[in-house]
Amino acid sequence: MTSDTRSFGVSSDLPGGARGARLADRGGRGARLAAHRAAAALMAATLVCVAACGTGATTPTPPRYTAVPIGPTAWPSGTVGHYGLRIDPSLLGRLPASVAALPLVEDAASESGALDNADLANNFDGYAAASIGLIGYPDWLYLAIGRRKPAAQTADFYAAWVDEYATGACSQANGVATSNRQTINEKIVDVSTCNGGPVVYTVSLGEDLLLSMYGMGPRDLGRMLIESLT
Repeated sequence: MTSDTRSFGVSSDLPGGARGARLADRGGRGARLAAHRAAAALMAATLVCVAACGTGATTPTPPRYTAVPIGPTAWPSGTVGHYGLRIDPSLLGRLPASVAALPLVEDAASESGALDNADLANNFDGYAAASIGLIGYPDWLYLAIGRRKPAAQTADFYAAWVDEYATGACSQANGVATSNRQTINEKIVDVSTCNGGPVVYTVSLGEDLLLSMYGMGPRDLGRMLIESLT
C-alpha cells in the first residue's frame, strides 16, 4: 500500500518575467484542475442521485431471481450528446459480464445524465455506466468507465478525478472517511471508504481507460470485479 503527496511552488529567485509566466501557468493549471474536479464530482453525484433518489424512500426488495439483461443495450451503436460525449457500450466489454454470479447491467439513466455534462465531454471521448443491483440490496455496485482524451492523460487529472469522484460518491453517505492506495490483482487502485459504509474504487485499465465505481455489501463487489480483471 502506497500513497504520495504532491506540492507545487514558485521560486522567489525567478526573474520577474519568468516568475509571472510560472504564476500564469499555475493559474491555468488550477482552472483545469477545477474543471476536472467539477466533472468527476458531478458524474459521481449523478450516479448517486440516479441510484438513491430514483428509488425513493422505500428500501427495494431484492428479487427472488437473477435478472439477466436480454436484447440490445440502451444505445446499441452508441450515441453522442450535444456537448460531444459519446456513450460507447463497447467499453463495458472490458469488464466481466457478471460478478459473484450477479449480472452487470448497462445503466442508461446515468449515461443520460452524463450526456449533459460538458466537462466530461472535454476530458473523455467515450463513456459507459453500469450497475449491479440497487442501493439497499445486500450487495450493490455502480460504475463508470471512460476513455480519456490525450489532454486528460496526466497525473494531475487522475489525482483530481480520484479525489472528487470519491467526494461525489460519498456525498449522500456522510462524506469520505479514509482514502489510500492499494495493490489489487497487480493493479494500483485508489480506494476510499465513505462514513456511511460504501467503498469507492478508481483504477487505470491502460489504453487510456479509467474505471471508477462505488458499492456496498459483504461481498465487496468492486474489489471482486478488480480481482477478476485480466
